[in-house]
Amino acid sequence: MSRIDRLVCHVLPKAFLMALVSDGRLAELQVVRRDKPSRVDGIFLGRLERVMTDLDAAFVDIGIGRAGFLRAEDRSGSDGWPPPGAPLLVQVRNDGEGDKGPRLSMNVAVSGRYLVYRPNGSGVIFSRRIEGESERDRLKAHVEGLLEGGIVLRTAAAGATAEVLRADATSVLERWEKIRRLALDIQPPADLSSRVPGERDPIAHALRDHGATLEEVIIDDRNMARTLQDQMDRQGEKIRVRWHNGSMPAFDIDDVAGQIDTALAQRIALESGVEVLFEPGETLCAVDVDSAGAGGRQGRAPRRPVEVNLEAAPAIAQQLRLRNIAGAVVIDFVTMRSAYDRDKVQAALAEALAADPVPTQIYGFTRLGLFELTRARRGPTLAAQLEALEKSDD
Repeated sequence: MSRIDRLVCHVLPKAFLMALVSDGRLAELQVVRRDKPSRVDGIFLGRLERVMTDLDAAFVDIGIGRAGFLRAEDRSGSDGWPPPGAPLLVQVRNDGEGDKGPRLSMNVAVSGRYLVYRPNGSGVIFSRRIEGESERDRLKAHVEGLLEGGIVLRTAAAGATAEVLRADATSVLERWEKIRRLALDIQPPADLSSRVPGERDPIAHALRDHGATLEEVIIDDRNMARTLQDQMDRQGEKIRVRWHNGSMPAFDIDDVAGQIDTALAQRIALESGVEVLFEPGETLCAVDVDSAGAGGRQGRAPRRPVEVNLEAAPAIAQQLRLRNIAGAVVIDFVTMRSAYDRDKVQAALAEALAADPVPTQIYGFTRLGLFELTRARRGPTLAAQLEALEKSDD
């Protein structure tokens, strides 16, 4: 995962725009709606409405006006379904679209900075990016027995000390206990996460996801900046918090605004003159690499196709994440005749995609020389999110 070192937060009346910056480059723009907040990862005490035996799934009322959908494989505890009206502790996995309600799971997960606690789980699971048996054995020895249930060690846990892991486990357990006690004292349906301070705070969420590498948070809201600074002081954090009140907009920092414009453009130009064209559709995105403007400079031989493609590969990976493109992706690289060159480009693209927190599956080059991959869906594209936000202001 990219080493996110700066978070720039632009506060609007209806949304937070949160720019995750890695070494001056915009890695991701999170659009967090204040008027229509996402419920993803929220924990609810729901009430079972009805079971659909033909689908082996159920509808669960979580109090939002639309029933959530719970599949049998996302159920925990007994093998069968409880009777209608029974309370169920569930977590939202993704927001519903249109008339569809959110997808739910009973396998609740509470995320910390270095680990994820699964109260209904068991054992220790590692992020695929934590490599090496010796490191995995070391981490496992530090976290075994800290929590009753399952533990997932996040990528940030690599290299973490036992003290840091214990502190994170304690923090996660405290949050879970608050939610669990609420579930025992309240009638369903109820949004439990909204009743626990900080659980729905987008900046707190960003700190949990990137706090291990984050160096600075810049916010253009004075009260929010002051509150966060007080929190950092209480917790002994070394992350700098800065209230941005300069004459230029906050998103002029690191040229975030310019990088957002690039991510909304159909065609982008790389430093050498190579151009990459993105043509997204509903289920497939076509990407074309054009070397027309990347000829040899004065006194130099023309660039080889593999050189052009090696330059384009990391830019494509960055844009897929930034644009939040999902589904099938077909890339038309500049034609390479050498299998060795194709392998080099595939390896470079795979390395760049490894920084993406959203799972991708690489299939490689087809007989026609096109490169295929898929990227999991995690909400609307960046363009769709910004368009929806703009329409809400009309």
